[in-house]
Amino acid sequence: MERERESVEPEIQDCSRAVGISLLSDWDLLTFIYRHGPSLTTSDHISKLVGYEKTVVDAALDRLEREMLIERVGGPRGARLHRMSTSKDVQHRDYLQQVTALSESRDGRLLVVKLLKPVGHNSDENKLSLEKKGNWLCLKAT
Repeated sequence: MERERESVEPEIQDCSRAVGISLLSDWDLLTFIYRHGPSLTTSDHISKLVGYEKTVVDAALDRLEREMLIERVGGPRGARLHRMSTSKDVQHRDYLQQVTALSESRDGRLLVVKLLKPVGHNSDENKLSLEKKGNWLCLKAT
């Protein structure tokens, strides 16, 4: 299992860099939109579904749109259509598919959490890490 993680880690790093993602919240929102397909919703509703504050979701959606990873149609308030970008670049589309596929497994998700910065990342802040204790995964502040 450790060997599997080592082989996937560079792939996650390469894909996240290639599509312009450095924050875990951006990764989570991108995979959410990818998995759910085009949806007419508000950022408030998305925040309730993914578990991030509305301000974090708004900022992540803005970054993903700026990177041309997603498209949003509609006014700045109210429901908007959120969908994956229809990039004509085949390599870019392949990276997007890899990005979402990599976090499908538990090991892939743990690596994503390890490699990407959490929201509000600051070197002076406490960091959270996952620690296995028996059959449980526990969050530990470091």
